[in-house]
Amino acid sequence: MIAGQNLGYEAYLDRLRAAPAQVPPIQEEGRRPSSHGIADAVLLSLEAIRSADKTGLCTQVMETMAVLSTAGVRRELLLAPGQRGELIIGKHRVTAARVDRALAQLAERSLLTRSLDGRTVIAHRLVTQVVRDEIARHKRLTAVGRTAAAMLETHAQSFDASRDRLAVRDITEQVTALVENTAATAGETDGELTRALLRLRFLALYHLIDLGDSATQTVAFSEQLTADLERALGPDHPGTLNSRNSLAAAYRAAGRADDAIQLFQQTLVSRVRLLGPEHPDTQISQNNLAAAYHDVGRIAEAVLLYELTLAARERLLGASHPSTLNSRGNLAAAYQDAGRIDAAIPLFEQILAARERLLGADHPGTVVSRNKLANAYRDAGRPAEAIPLFERALADCERLRGADDANILAVWVNLAATYRDAGRAAEAIPLMEQVLVIRERSLGADHAKTLASRHNLATLYLDAGRADEAIPLFKQTLTACERLLGGDHRKTLASRANLANAYRDAGRADEAIALFGQSVHAFKATATHLRAGR
Repeated sequence: MIAGQNLGYEAYLDRLRAAPAQVPPIQEEGRRPSSHGIADAVLLSLEAIRSADKTGLCTQVMETMAVLSTAGVRRELLLAPGQRGELIIGKHRVTAARVDRALAQLAERSLLTRSLDGRTVIAHRLVTQVVRDEIARHKRLTAVGRTAAAMLETHAQSFDASRDRLAVRDITEQVTALVENTAATAGETDGELTRALLRLRFLALYHLIDLGDSATQTVAFSEQLTADLERALGPDHPGTLNSRNSLAAAYRAAGRADDAIQLFQQTLVSRVRLLGPEHPDTQISQNNLAAAYHDVGRIAEAVLLYELTLAARERLLGASHPSTLNSRGNLAAAYQDAGRIDAAIPLFEQILAARERLLGADHPGTVVSRNKLANAYRDAGRPAEAIPLFERALADCERLRGADDANILAVWVNLAATYRDAGRAAEAIPLMEQVLVIRERSLGADHAKTLASRHNLATLYLDAGRADEAIPLFKQTLTACERLLGGDHRKTLASRANLANAYRDAGRADEAIALFGQSVHAFKATATHLRAGR
């Protein structure tokens, strides 16, 4: 400020002493209250900014910062309204470049700083409290909150969670801060701000669930939102039911199956009572409960609900509606897991035919459906029908996503297994060799998936009459199982038997006999232990 207004140090002190003590002292937990000096210095800087900035842009930026997170605000969030041409002060449209200049001016006055990489703008919490108290004193906290909420909502709707995961977490943090910082708007709260904050919290929750890797944060955020809605709107309000459904989904993602099922059940009962059994929201709840049952192995209950949902959607939406296709896929997967593969396959075939017709043969949704049908054919012992679909799925993945896409690994595994089922081990071996190399590099030599891949490749070598190449892999697998699981674990026993078989096929009878003897001894010891434990 001294440099900004060409003041000498003594003149600055005179200005500071003359400043009215309008802001109460700021108190930190466990420390004595600070003097009015900090507040007065901040207010003098704000006054200087207002005097120099006739447009009011610097003031608006500073007020927005005051109701957002003190951990910092992403610079792109502050620039976004100007970039979209939506920032208007008075009758003038404000560009992103002018906002950036305002940030620089505020930094010169020591009201803001930037992170080392320049991507985050930070205001000290004491500064934001002084600014916020000044806003509240003039009964403008609600108006400032509305402006910040609109900015956050527009920005949150503009990005894809999978594209910018840091932005998702930042939006959640900003929404939480905005709710807290506008809570003390007694006497000026209006319905517009309340509705805006609820929309924002729902939007942040949606992105957190879509993100899928912050289960604890998602549950905590959803629990608070649901509790607030139940208190404000009542348990049967549509908004409350939506939030309860989202909370159940968060519980499910966090592995809290019992909590998820209980909440899905409550939501379904409420929606049937309030909306009727065929309302779209009721169908969503019914489908969600079926999925939760499916997760915990309650297949019969899942199948019943999936069947009811599919029948209703076929009747109300038509056989080719996206929601109907999703329901048909859910039911097919449940049939498959229940061992009813003959019932599952016709459904998978219908889905693939519909998606090829509606979306095209190369659409990602069609590619997924083709892969699921191939897996169903393989489960049914129909490798001749599965192989062309897996080969097509592999070509699709390489064309649409590139050779390094993670989905290709799963297709390689499935195709290699199906080649083996069809007696085509020579074609399966190159695929499984690639899988093993990738898993050793990305997961490590002792990861469960790496061990499974090493065992599968060794088995393929054995099937192809290449026992000398199978033996080193079986040895590595046995050594890892003994070290990680112990000598008597069932997987260790199976690995020992596999190595013995490889020795036998390689004509190394003495080594095979010795290992078979160890296996028999271990099996007897395990059986004795189990009988003693009864």
